[in-house]
Amino acid sequence: MPWLYYGSQQASLVLADTSLTATYASGSTLNLYLGTYSLSGQFQGFQNASATNQLQLCKDTLAVMQAAFRFGTTYLQECELNADDLFDSDKYPLNFYDPYIFFYDETDGGIPKLLPVPVLNTALLDSTNTLVNTQTSNTNWQLTRRFFLVDNVAGKTSLTDQVPTVVRYAQSIQLTITPQGTTQAGLIYPPLLTITYADLKASKYYGTGASVKVSFSVAYKQTSSTSSQFTENLRIAMGVLSAVGFCYAVLRTWFWARRAGVLSLDAVLVFKLLAYSASAFANAFFITIFGIAFYQLVMYKNQGIFMLTLPSDDTFLLSYLASATVLKFIDLVHIFAMQCTVDIYLIDWERPSQPSAAAQSTTSYFYPPKEHLEKGDLLSGRLPDVEIQKPTNTPVSNGVSGTGVPIWRTVLVANEWNEIQACRKTYPTFTIFVAMLILGVIGIENIASRDPFVSLSTNPLRYNSPSNPVFRLALIIVVFGFLGFFEIAFRVLVWERFFTDDLRNFADLCSVVNISVFVLAQRNFGYYIHGHSPAGRADVNLPGIVSILSSVQCDAIPRRGISPESDDHTYLMALPSGLYSSLERLLAPARNTSGAMNMSSFLSHETGQAVNRFLIGFISRDHPNGLHYRIVRRKPLENILDGEFDDTSSEGLFYIDDGNSFGDVLFYGNELSLFIFDTLLFALINHLSNSLILSGVLTWAFTTILAELRCDFGKKNLAKKTLIDERFLI
Repeated sequence: MPWLYYGSQQASLVLADTSLTATYASGSTLNLYLGTYSLSGQFQGFQNASATNQLQLCKDTLAVMQAAFRFGTTYLQECELNADDLFDSDKYPLNFYDPYIFFYDETDGGIPKLLPVPVLNTALLDSTNTLVNTQTSNTNWQLTRRFFLVDNVAGKTSLTDQVPTVVRYAQSIQLTITPQGTTQAGLIYPPLLTITYADLKASKYYGTGASVKVSFSVAYKQTSSTSSQFTENLRIAMGVLSAVGFCYAVLRTWFWARRAGVLSLDAVLVFKLLAYSASAFANAFFITIFGIAFYQLVMYKNQGIFMLTLPSDDTFLLSYLASATVLKFIDLVHIFAMQCTVDIYLIDWERPSQPSAAAQSTTSYFYPPKEHLEKGDLLSGRLPDVEIQKPTNTPVSNGVSGTGVPIWRTVLVANEWNEIQACRKTYPTFTIFVAMLILGVIGIENIASRDPFVSLSTNPLRYNSPSNPVFRLALIIVVFGFLGFFEIAFRVLVWERFFTDDLRNFADLCSVVNISVFVLAQRNFGYYIHGHSPAGRADVNLPGIVSILSSVQCDAIPRRGISPESDDHTYLMALPSGLYSSLERLLAPARNTSGAMNMSSFLSHETGQAVNRFLIGFISRDHPNGLHYRIVRRKPLENILDGEFDDTSSEGLFYIDDGNSFGDVLFYGNELSLFIFDTLLFALINHLSNSLILSGVLTWAFTTILAELRCDFGKKNLAKKTLIDERFLI
């Protein structure tokens, strides 16, 4: 004898019943049967809703409609129906249905059984006229057994009425399936059929040709305990990684304080701690959300017996993804600010040559005063209409400055440095374009569907589940990570080895032109490229250069390192504090002037010459103020932590650099932070827009703008710190 209502306060017990002993695998069929009754109460038999699709008011191909009952498929079908058709009892006859799950009881010899499926009618009122079934908690739910799809009979006021005054129809039907948990693989609790009804008044809709929207969906839901466990595990992972990240941020801040000579707590030190913490937390968030997303993707797609469902709420993803992107952006701003404020000194080792007899009668020219020289005149070849002094036969050296050393080698090195400032190990344009190609064209993004199987293509004749944002995030990070690894490996192992290495070429150029690069990233820490030519001179003619290169090839001249017997020419520097103070005193006159320097002041600037002599004396270990250093190798722990533990208050340390560590003050040495931000930005935009094209275009635009800004601000800083007019920097 059928019943209509479950007992009050029994919803939680009914939904936790374990009588359904059938084991379900991904792709198996969920057999939903409907016991059908006519308006008069006559039983009309059972209908297999999984085959006849009786539950779905939206009609489609048989393959699409039957996909709703393919186990593990998250299903949603929406459509619009003609309102006039719902008033027609011939098209939509009123029948009542009792839903059941048909299964074979594996604990009772495989006997076929029917398990009642509870119905949650959201329009049901209790004795106090309260919509109890709309509450979040199921404690007070009133579950029923019977439902209808379209009621176009109750609205008739008499038997002769052809059109009812009102029609009630199932606007939304959702079948919710809840697995019993990972310990009960393949077992589920009784499904819940949730129905939301809507009313159509004949006076408003009938005969107007209006349409109404209806939907049918199948959702898979985690139990509250499983969901709570997932949230708890997420928070634990985030907390542990964030704690480790904060400890690392404290360590980085301590190293920075040593390098910057900060001895007490101040606002700058607090800011540095916050900046390093932002970087560490961003990395922690990135690792956590990727780990969880990748785990969900792999486990969900490869489960044979169904036991893992998707998180019922993925708002955590947007929160952590947005937080990681913002924090990593703060990290980039910090890196950007540090790189665009470093102190750069170009040390010219060239000594003035003795004037030859021919040079004794060389004609010398003088440039017009600064106030008559507009910006751009030099480059355009246009000079203002001013009086030029007549040529004289005053003996001068082979250069135009008072030292007799041409400036063009210094300008060349400055321009080469300017060109590599935004150089990266990866190519963002290539990365973004190929990622879009792999995800969109090849079809990797189709793996992100909610189906419990893997498919690289979609079939228009079959149902295609919507994509899951957690899976999309995992795939984006995997694709970007693969491309980044491939690009870096190709650049390091192939391109830089057999074709060209921008940083190593720059260091080699410094040695050829006899100019060293002295970079202070912090007050007492920096990078040094020893460019002192082994031949002692670089300002020679072509035969002279060929002779020097031949001597280097034959090993007939000293090696290019600071020590004559060593080829080590790049170093990390931990410097005594007195060095920076001495440089500040030497640079004070230049920093007290305002406005751009004219050509003549640039070529004979006494401050630049004084700094050059000072640094030559320091590097040559011939400094009158007692500033000395030793050349050592970093300890293994110092290399791992990228920091120094030795005291350098009285004596500096030059750490031999086996690579090109001066790339740390360029984009090249910060590729990991830049690449992670590119990935996060692409993933965030894709999460918000679900568009690969928009994600790629916006990410590419941001990386391009960032590189242009880095070049522009880096050029200004280079001109300011090297005392080279910005107009000479191309």
